This record gives sequence, C-alpha cells and structure tokens, in this order.
Amino acid sequence: MWRKAIFMFMLIVVSVVIFAAKEITICWASWPPADALLALSEEFTEKTGIKVKGLFVPWGQFLDKVSVEFAAKSPTIDILIADSQWLGWLVEGGHIIKLNDWIKELGINLNDFYPNLLRYYGEYPPGSGNYYGLPCETDAEILIYRKDLFEDPKEKEAFKKKYGYELRPPRNLFEMRDIAEFFTRPEQNLYGIATKWSKDYDVVTWDFGWALWNFGGDFWNPETYEVRGYANSAQAVAALEFYKSFVKYAPPGAANFSFDEVNTAMQTGIVAMAIQWAAFAPGFVDPEVSKTYDKVAFMALPPLIEGDPNTAYIPLGGQGITVSAYSDAKEEVKEFIKWFYTPEVQKKWALYGGLTSFRPVVESPEFEEMYPWNKALKDSIPRLRDYWNIPEYAKLLTVTQENLNAVIAGTLTPREALNKIVEEHEKILREAGYIK
Repeated sequence: MWRKAIFMFMLIVVSVVIFAAKEITICWASWPPADALLALSEEFTEKTGIKVKGLFVPWGQFLDKVSVEFAAKSPTIDILIADSQWLGWLVEGGHIIKLNDWIKELGINLNDFYPNLLRYYGEYPPGSGNYYGLPCETDAEILIYRKDLFEDPKEKEAFKKKYGYELRPPRNLFEMRDIAEFFTRPEQNLYGIATKWSKDYDVVTWDFGWALWNFGGDFWNPETYEVRGYANSAQAVAALEFYKSFVKYAPPGAANFSFDEVNTAMQTGIVAMAIQWAAFAPGFVDPEVSKTYDKVAFMALPPLIEGDPNTAYIPLGGQGITVSAYSDAKEEVKEFIKWFYTPEVQKKWALYGGLTSFRPVVESPEFEEMYPWNKALKDSIPRLRDYWNIPEYAKLLTVTQENLNAVIAGTLTPREALNKIVEEHEKILREAGYIK
C-alpha cells in the first residue's frame, strides 16, 4: 500500500511540474502591440499546448517593475521585450541569456534581420557577434500629415506665393519647417506641428535625434566614450537651435508634449503635421478616436539634405525579445522563439499590427498594402539609429531629458544646455571607468 501511495505521490508531483512548465510569461509595456502579440500567441498555444501569459506594465513603471523582478532573480518573467538601451544593463547584470547557441540550434538566419537592427536590439558589446536579443517591435518616428490641407488648391496657391515652391510632403527638414510655419494660425486654432518635447521617460532625447544626427552631431563617440567636442560641437548646437525653432509652430504647452499630447493634437485636427512613433499610427485612422481619420497620410521623416544618406538618420524605437536568465521555462521559450521567427508567423505579426522588421516580410510585395503607414516604416528601417546601450544609460538619459527640455521651455540656451550635458556625462562616464 505504501509503495502505491509513494508512486501516486511522485506521479502527481511530476504532473504538476510538467503542467507548470507548459506556460510562459511575456513582460512588456502595456500598449496595443503587447495586446496584439498576446492575441497572436493563441496560435502558438494551439500548436504546442504551451500557454502564453502577459505581464504588461504602464510605460512609466515598466523599467522599475523589471528591475525589481530581476533584482530578486524571480522566475516570474520568461521573455522580456526590452528597450534596446537596456541591453548593457541586462547583460552586465546577468539578467538575460546569450542566444548564439539557440540561434544556431533553431536555424534562425541572421540575414533575415537588418544589420543595424540586429546590432541595436541584440548585440552586446557592439561588434562582438554576441547576441542577447532579436528584433520584435521595430518602431520608428514617422511624419503624419493632413493630406486635406496639403492638397487644398487655395493652400497650395498661397504657399507657393510665399515660399516659391509647391506645397507637398516635405523633401527635407527645412521644407518641413516652412510648412509648419505656413500652417500656424492660432486665430484658427491651427498649428504647424506637434512633436515630443517633454522630459518624461525618454521622449525629448529620442525625438531630438532627427536633428542632432542629421546636422552631423552626436552625444558621444561610442568607441572612445569621448563626450566633449561631440555633444557640444558646433553641429550639435546648430541642431538644437534648429530643433527648438519648431516650438513656435506648435500648440500651446508644447514643452510638455509627450505621446498622448501629440496623438490628441492630430486626432482633434489642430495641427497640420505630427512626428510620432509608428506604433501609434492605428489611432490616427480610427474614426472612434480621431476626427481626422480620413484626412491623414504617413511618410518617413525627411532628411536634412535631400538625397544625402548622411543627413537622413531617424531615431530608433521599439524593443527586442530577450530571455530571462531566471526563467524556469527556457525550453518552452525556445519553442516560442522558433515559432515566432518564421515568415508565416512574422507576416501574421505584421497583420496583427506588430511592427515587424523581418526582411522576408518587409520586402515582400504585400507589406506596403497591409497598412497605410507600412511604407513609412519600410523606408525608415535602413535609416534607424540608436543612442547608448551601456549600463549607465539611465543616468545619461536623465541628464539629456532635463537639459533638452530646459531649452524647449526657454530656461537654457542650446549652448548652455549642451555644455551642461557634457560636464555631467563626463562625470558619469569617468566614475564608471569608461574615460580617465
């Protein structure tokens, strides 16, 4: 009798372990792409029997939640869909696993990913060939514009009379500023542009990229970690002066504009253009939330100089898939990754609204026809560029957020702000041992 009881007990224990392992949890920010991925994952569950749960956290608490779980080495998170800038912290802290062996075992072809995205979302240190993540949601800042205004014959006539060329989707950043100026009419409650100038999260730093890089500036030399002569170079100062010049063509309170404020400005029809992440594009064509749902068009951000690829960079957004080192369901996670990175599933991911950068899908004839913003995303992908991914990234970011926003608010000049950034960044990097 006792042998039978022991046998039954062991059988129950094994069954519980097997059952418990048949579940994985994906941690991501709480936003529409996360819901889309969870919905798509139902097909994975049907195929494998492995359940997929979502641990979705508001953007403002996302990093804090992950930090707490990983500090406790909690197995709560199996897959983390992480911002590219977290990569150094995640790797150096031992929080995520290297995927090279999995990539080889699963037959994942790295040529199916754009080199810049594979580097930003997964390679650490840069150039090492060590991959800790793979692209999942490849986001880019794009331009949304009111085609009804751009195509209005009276507006076109007035614009050409004032500026000497046709009103059209801007071909360079100077044209974008002309158009913003032209449509700024406070008496009509109409403004030229809305973009993200707030010091919340990372918005003004990343938004500034389309000016900083395209004027030839940068916050640092990522190989030598030099800051002085980069963040406060003549090019960086000119870029910040140019970037700030758009504020006078924005609605009141623009210094506090983050994601929601930009969306609302376009959805209520008070701006002619908006610069926003492609992930928010569905809200611009949704008649339930947007008065201008049938009046908008999408395009990649224009370069500083038309035809010059060295002035055509666009800020990278989005996140990559990483695997928690503390997960007790790694085999199930491996099955998920194998399933997710196939052309069939990546096509469905795109149809569900996920911003795939899987080349066989992006470069297929039907990709641009799926959604009206897909061509803007496709045109942006090769031009995407990122900032820091070292463990000290959060400290560096806090400095740029505070000082760049101060320029927008008018409490610092561009040169003053960039000099302060240099001083504080040098201190951070020196204390961390990057520079002597």
